[in-house]
Amino acid sequence: MKLTKVLFCAVAIFALGVLPLSGQMSGNGQTHTKPTESERNELLTVRLLVWNSYFDNDQKQLKKLIGEDFLTINPGEEHWQDKAEFLAGAQHFAEHHGKLVSLDFPKTEIQEFGDVAVLYSLVRITMESDGKRESLNCRSTEVFHKREGQWVNTGAHVDSGR
Repeated sequence: MKLTKVLFCAVAIFALGVLPLSGQMSGNGQTHTKPTESERNELLTVRLLVWNSYFDNDQKQLKKLIGEDFLTINPGEEHWQDKAEFLAGAQHFAEHHGKLVSLDFPKTEIQEFGDVAVLYSLVRITMESDGKRESLNCRSTEVFHKREGQWVNTGAHVDSGR
């Protein structure tokens, strides 16, 4: 009986702590996790600007679009990159005559939790570096946080889709 009370208390404490985080509640009690069409367009525009700025090595733009707390996980790499390493990667790509040939997001789903949005995407990308062309089909999960009215990329996980 004592164990049952402890277990019940633990579940109740967990539920009280987690349920308020599970979504933003509207006045009618429904959880909202889909952005408006305007917010969706804004997020897709910022996401594309992040990717293009990386491949163009636009350091000034990247520094505005990427949060100081940024982390990324790239396909096949054990090391997770922070903002400085991500910026260095863009520089390295440019130094090896890298260029973006094509970039397409055939499918993107967005969940919004107040001032945080998560974008789940299929990505098709073709790039060249040192004269070698490489095409990838991958999946991407990106986290954006609205800060001072602007969406900022705070995290990304790109995998090979396998």
